[in-house]
Amino acid sequence: MEIKITEKLISRIWQNKLVTELATENGEQIHIIHPGRSSNTHGCDFQDAVFTINGKMTTGNIEVHIKSSQWHSHGHHRNPKYNNIALHVVWWHDSQDPTRLQNGQAVPIICLGPFLNSTLDDLNKRMNLSGNSLPSCPLVGRHSNAESLSKMLTAAGEERFTAKTRVFRKALKEEDARQVLYRGIARALGYAQNAKPCEELANKLPFIILEGIKSEPDSTRQALLLGVAGLLPSQRHSSVEDRETNKLEMIWQSLGITETMKEVDWCFFRVRPDNFPTRRLIALSYLIPRHSKTELHQEILKLVKKAPRGAGHYRLENGLTVVGRGYWRNHLDFGIAQKKSSSLLGREKASAIAINTVLPFACAWGELHSDLKLKEKAVEIYRRYPKAGDNELTLYMKQQLRLNQEVRLSACQQQGLIHIFKTCCRHRSCTECPVALNLG
Repeated sequence: MEIKITEKLISRIWQNKLVTELATENGEQIHIIHPGRSSNTHGCDFQDAVFTINGKMTTGNIEVHIKSSQWHSHGHHRNPKYNNIALHVVWWHDSQDPTRLQNGQAVPIICLGPFLNSTLDDLNKRMNLSGNSLPSCPLVGRHSNAESLSKMLTAAGEERFTAKTRVFRKALKEEDARQVLYRGIARALGYAQNAKPCEELANKLPFIILEGIKSEPDSTRQALLLGVAGLLPSQRHSSVEDRETNKLEMIWQSLGITETMKEVDWCFFRVRPDNFPTRRLIALSYLIPRHSKTELHQEILKLVKKAPRGAGHYRLENGLTVVGRGYWRNHLDFGIAQKKSSSLLGREKASAIAINTVLPFACAWGELHSDLKLKEKAVEIYRRYPKAGDNELTLYMKQQLRLNQEVRLSACQQQGLIHIFKTCCRHRSCTECPVALNLG
């Protein structure tokens, strides 16, 4: 059977590093150190690639096409989500135009075809032998001490917690505590794909505005969150007509707000429908008033203080979960119904908020206000927190460290995987990696 050039084939050639010494169409010398992680998000085909360009170390994302002209025909030059592309990898360079990002920056083009001497059939056979997954970290093969690796992951997880605490402590010195916590919760709600836009929304729509809503609080709060986010049907050129949608649209129009985000700022691509940003913002609209009897941060800190020893995570998750209700009990987005009802914010997401926001926030508050008991309680819950849900990074790092995907790591150790990736693996800084250092 004749092998045809497809994006999938080019991606596999790139991923398997069948050629590492390359040159751009402008003659710049490229050496591939790491091809990056295969991406499931809109905006690139590979994330966090590491390479040198004329000897200078560079990191960034990779976009793959069959022909260079597809950059423009696919509209990537108008899409800000592609502004982090560092290399455009193609089979044929058929365009006179450079690969230019939405921000105006030009990106080097690599044409793979001339650098591969084998036939497509031979390349396909070589890739079938090597498999589809990225190779594991070459250093881990020499690491046979599971207990040592476990300790390293725990230490890395504690370093990540300390770093988060430091960020919250700095913010608490500069801003209102309610705003700091609200922004942290919003960011954690966004998962990896929508963390930044959720944070931007929290800055555009400060907590003090949501807190001050008196008339029809739930609906007004939802209209504000979705309207400023740019996610109401009228803002997305959608013609959804139902009672709940019309109500939110009327409230939004009455507010007269013109400065908003746009739908393109948000990621729906390859996001589970239950995690659509619309549902997450609705969850936020219900979570805020639940903890605003006195002040948001004081109510959340009470959850930590009153959490029982040994099972504190249950208390936190119970205080953060949001069941489906009203229109959103059985809707994934405006006009998209589902047969079964589902939580707006389940235990898995509640645990992510507790681990990434509530506990380091509580620790930072305890440090600033000399509340040693609160600080110790937050650290203790974090250290004892059981395994949370895996994400793209923890799964990738398990593969890199040759850990069984079903291994029962603690939440702290999962955070350790993320910390090692972000501080070392992302930049291939192997000389600074705790795994590598403990093998020397």
